[in-house]
Amino acid sequence: MIVKKYCIPRNAVMRSAVFLCSVHWKKGDSKAPRGNNKKKKANRRIQMEKRWVGAVLAAAICLAFAGCSKGEISSVPDLEQGPYPDGSYEVRMPQDESGWQEYGKITVADGYITAVEYDAGNEAGDRKSQDAAYRDSMAAGNAANGLPAVYPEKVYSDLIADFRAAQYDPQKVDAVAGATVSSQNFQKVMTALMELVEKGQPGEVTLPLYEDGVYEVEMPEYDGDWKDFIRVTISAGQVDSIVFDARNEQGDLKSADESYRQKMIAGNAANGLPETYPADYAQKLEENYLQTGSVETMDGVAGATISSRNFKKLLGHALANAKKGDTALAVAPLFENGEYRAQISEADDEGWSEFVVLTIQDNAISQISFDAADENGAYQSKDADYQKQMEQAGADRSPAEFHQAIIQAFIDAKYLPDQMETIAGATQSCQNFKKLVVAALENALYGSEEVAIVEAQ
Repeated sequence: MIVKKYCIPRNAVMRSAVFLCSVHWKKGDSKAPRGNNKKKKANRRIQMEKRWVGAVLAAAICLAFAGCSKGEISSVPDLEQGPYPDGSYEVRMPQDESGWQEYGKITVADGYITAVEYDAGNEAGDRKSQDAAYRDSMAAGNAANGLPAVYPEKVYSDLIADFRAAQYDPQKVDAVAGATVSSQNFQKVMTALMELVEKGQPGEVTLPLYEDGVYEVEMPEYDGDWKDFIRVTISAGQVDSIVFDARNEQGDLKSADESYRQKMIAGNAANGLPETYPADYAQKLEENYLQTGSVETMDGVAGATISSRNFKKLLGHALANAKKGDTALAVAPLFENGEYRAQISEADDEGWSEFVVLTIQDNAISQISFDAADENGAYQSKDADYQKQMEQAGADRSPAEFHQAIIQAFIDAKYLPDQMETIAGATQSCQNFKKLVVAALENALYGSEEVAIVEAQ
């Protein structure tokens, strides 16, 4: 998205006005010719010149203060160089997981900003603002989460317009609803761009993935007497060190607790698990991450499964904060945003396998789906033959109505499966629903998108 704007420089207009005034008022000061008639004509000519020059001066002042309020260049040669060194300035974000790389460009000519561009590109040379598939996907995703159905072209255009209106101050640009990440990236890119423009350093720069600082995140709840936390230090845009430990309410560290160390070693030995303890698995987890550089693909530590999951969860949030430069102590959400599915392992006698899909948004369940599917992917709630069978069996509700009643019972129980009531005529489905919801929520704890397979009740 490129926006250009031209206007007449304030200094050029003012100097032209001053020049005109000096010329014509000088004429007015000349001596009048002799003779009454000639004198009257000369006076009339002087008065007309005064009125004309006054009008020109007024127009010049209006143009100077209204036409160029943003300090942009004119389409005619300027009489004085603007405040910025000429050149093309570009700053890029690191490539995201989807292959897009957002960037900003500013062009300066004759010392003034003449063009501002912001968009995202991929390795194929596509521009996000012109990608119809991405536009439709973004609009649909926002609509599903109750957000405005915005799209890249409008988002970028609105951000650029606000940037200009803010006199090129990125900190005064408001985020666009439904495009929080792009708004944050825009502010980050434009801040770096204006620094380059003001220093007169044209060229292309790619920002580091992480901002230097110390980032700490802790789990939302205690597990027994301990609450895990992670502290990540970023230096020169890279992960420099990771501290992973747990503390109790007194502030004691688990890694320094000799009693806990001995209990864990003994417990693992009794269960046939490898020997490990807090100081040991914390070091191994850090090494595993640094070897791969990826939270998703790094290995856990055998004998410390829960701690390995907590390490990945906390590290993911710490690195997300490092991208934004947010160094405040953070608490990880209990559930990770995403869509989580759990299904019964085997189909029933009629070929149906029940499943649950939960959508988590901002640490809460925002959407619930409960149904059954056959091997062809057909849904029980929409199967006319199955509905007819239920009617013949004397059921007072359709499959879709039963499923909705079970979901409502879960909501009425404040999303506590063991507190929900059993729906008459759907006892088996209620029991399956409870197990499916628990399995889906367990995946949501750590953001696991794998389908959870559950044995039938």
